[in-house]
Amino acid sequence: MLCGCFSAAGTGRLVRIGGKMNGAKYREIFDENLLQSTQDLRLGRRFTFQKDKDPRHTAKTTQEWFRDKSLNVLE
Repeated sequence: MLCGCFSAAGTGRLVRIGGKMNGAKYREIFDENLLQSTQDLRLGRRFTFQKDKDPRHTAKTTQEWFRDKSLNVLE
C-alpha cells in the first residue's frame, strides 16, 4: 500500500506502508511526511487537507491531531 499527497504546487512524499494500516500508523505517516511535504512544496499553512470518510480519517485521535497542528481540513 502507498500513501501520498499532491497539490497544485506538485507532489509530496510517497510512502510505502508495510503491515496493517491503522489510526496510529496513519498519524505516524502524517507526523513524518505530511508537514514535511507541505514545507518541500512551499505551501506554508496555505493548504486544506481533503479527507474521505475512512474510519482512520474520522477517528477522534486523528481529528485531534489536525486540531493540535492547527490544520485546515475539508470535511
